[in-house]
Amino acid sequence: MTIEQELFAAYRPNKDKLIEYGFDCFNGVYAYHVFFHNNEFEARITVDEHGTLSGKVVEKEFGDEYFQLRNESFQGGFVGEIREEYKEILLKIRDHCFYKQLFVSNQANRLAILINERYYEQPDYPFDNEKYKPYGVFRYHGNNKWYGLIMHVNKTVFGEENKEEYVDVINVRIDENRRNEILQEKAIYPSYHMNKQKWVSILLDDSLKDEEVMEYIDWSRNFMIGKPSRKDNEPMFFIQPCNPKYYDLEAAFIRDNGVTGWKQSRKVNIGDICYMYIANPVGALKYKCEVVETDIPFEYKSEDVSITKLMKIKLIKRIDNKIDFKFLKSIGVSLIRGPVSITKDKADKIDALI
Repeated sequence: MTIEQELFAAYRPNKDKLIEYGFDCFNGVYAYHVFFHNNEFEARITVDEHGTLSGKVVEKEFGDEYFQLRNESFQGGFVGEIREEYKEILLKIRDHCFYKQLFVSNQANRLAILINERYYEQPDYPFDNEKYKPYGVFRYHGNNKWYGLIMHVNKTVFGEENKEEYVDVINVRIDENRRNEILQEKAIYPSYHMNKQKWVSILLDDSLKDEEVMEYIDWSRNFMIGKPSRKDNEPMFFIQPCNPKYYDLEAAFIRDNGVTGWKQSRKVNIGDICYMYIANPVGALKYKCEVVETDIPFEYKSEDVSITKLMKIKLIKRIDNKIDFKFLKSIGVSLIRGPVSITKDKADKIDALI
């Protein structure tokens, strides 16, 4: 990683501030230069049309780039002085002309927004080393345990050959029984810097859609909460949200004789129980269903939803009692903005009312 990449990894430029600071703009590229170290060296800085900052240091006397700056094997006092002075120039530009993002990649920043919307949890940055400062940790607020770690790493750690290409990844906890299956998916690797049996690293380069990565994040967070993993083919219990503005589930059950298709969550198996929560204006559980078929290929995409697989759910019981969110919150269900797994104990409390 270059000096510039290290210092500007999660920063984006404010173009008006660049002009105020003294940058000149030519065809969308911003350029700036300044002499330093008794005018013996010149720092030439550019910010391209994508907002990426690069730079080089030139020896004024010879007009050549000072390559010792980039070679970490040169650690002498003079080279160290030039390197530190150059870093000071970059940091002043960063402080005046750039703003900090949570993470480097667009996908990592989108996921951070989704996590906060769903769980009201934001990343913290526990590492002091400058290289690791952009690494963000997501914790379950109930016990402070990690369920996600976003890092900016070189692709070579995953076997890639291009030493210059860096990528954001998120480490998430997985069900060890599904490890081999999960590692067959694109953009998922044995975890970097964590237990490789229990964690995986997912590339955040849009190889997987946001909602696909969020399913892994949800599952990882459930481990930290203490929700059980699947054992001995026992059924799992879920609450599935349904927005009546976009889909009439009652009409679907009538049309399909009580067995209808539904967007499949990655963690659902045949025999699992789904309680269907109908959003406002209903705001309550209305159906208890059983998953009877999974992994049905289906392609659909709109502004509101993207679907790649369906499951079939069988209506077991319509729920007449008003089991609203207030009750669900009282038994420990905090949010329903996506499929939420619940323990059998919570499912029993719901069943006692229906």
